[in-house]
Amino acid sequence: MTPLTQALTRRHLRPRFGATFLAIALAALVALVVIGRELRGTVIGIPLSDIPAAGETTLLLGLVILGSWLAGRLVRKVGLPPITGQLMFGMLVGPGLWTWLRRPDLALINPVQLADLHGAELLAVVMIGLVAGSEIDGAFVRQRIRAIVSLAIGQVFVVTITVGILAFFLLGSIAQAIIVAVLSATCSSAVSVALLREMRHPTEFARLLLATTVTKDLLLVLAFSIVLFCVAAEASSTHQPWYWIVLHLVGSVGLGVALAFPLGIALRRIERRMTAVVLVAAILIVIICQTTATAPLITALTLGYFARSLAPAATASFFATARRLFLPVCCVFFFAAGAHIDLASLIANWGIVLTLCAVRLVAVWAGATGAARGAGLSPAAARWAWAGFVPQAGISLALAAQFTAEFPNQAWATSLATILIACITTNELVGPVLMRLALRRVP
Repeated sequence: MTPLTQALTRRHLRPRFGATFLAIALAALVALVVIGRELRGTVIGIPLSDIPAAGETTLLLGLVILGSWLAGRLVRKVGLPPITGQLMFGMLVGPGLWTWLRRPDLALINPVQLADLHGAELLAVVMIGLVAGSEIDGAFVRQRIRAIVSLAIGQVFVVTITVGILAFFLLGSIAQAIIVAVLSATCSSAVSVALLREMRHPTEFARLLLATTVTKDLLLVLAFSIVLFCVAAEASSTHQPWYWIVLHLVGSVGLGVALAFPLGIALRRIERRMTAVVLVAAILIVIICQTTATAPLITALTLGYFARSLAPAATASFFATARRLFLPVCCVFFFAAGAHIDLASLIANWGIVLTLCAVRLVAVWAGATGAARGAGLSPAAARWAWAGFVPQAGISLALAAQFTAEFPNQAWATSLATILIACITTNELVGPVLMRLALRRVP
């Protein structure tokens, strides 16, 4: 190899952006936003409320996507998954950290602006659901159904029993212990999909983790709803959660199946501008779910799975485009997850939170490892399967929010919800690192 060829090869293999460049770019972005905000208020004299809502949301999305991308690339330089950087960037510029420091005025994004991003968050949830559903191969599920069922049942059984017993001793209530136990068994399909998309060729182990996570969480949504019904009946609540069970689970799954047929038919006739088609379809799903009060993530998961199964050739380009759009989607979703983290609640309940998270981690390890060995997985897969079920995010937070809405203005419910969200936050920060390590260790 000639010196010129060697030089060109080294240049080709050299990272496009170094850690120093990424750190400077991220700091410059934050500084630019701060300077612009100060100039608008002191020199130009334009208050934030006078900026059109659409324009303000566009500026926020630009900050979110670019800043999250830079933060993700930066932490990747030290071996962490980009998700961790996106979560940390959300914590840095969101209101939670600065409220805890008693300087809410220093937050680049205040609670009102964060609420304005709710539509973008829903759109990101739908996109994640579509990609997650399309990643589940029906033939693969039928082939590995024994392993999927074994992992799901083994983990749920051990986690709910172990965490439930501990929660009863900590909280002194059987009902609250059951709620904590069921919610602790949930995982994050969003994290699974995001880490899966990092791999150019997802392994069978990665696909198995995703299929198990989706299957288990759908069943746990029903279980959590039944638990809420029992607790509400004991507390003489006037609201009937059975309506929520039917509408949010059966209705969401049914809506996803119903939408899969017209989507497959339409995609047989559409061959161009697939990016616009994907975005329009996601927006329509959000609108329909908001109108019918169904769950966007469950609907999109079901739609992605059935659309790919019913019309694999017609939907191939659609889902390939959705995967290409996955990077900005992850930036928005995990930034919002980080920005919503309540550090004050996490620190105030750190003793209970760390105890519950540590016991959950041990229970996940015991349940998943035993189930993986019983299902006949390879030694490496059995050793690391537990790490794929540590992360928590979207569905877990949604169930915690549903619990809060079910028991408004009740002190015990508010206190328990704070502990639940703090536990989910901890697993949200630690889980992606462990899962990425597992995906690298298992071929």
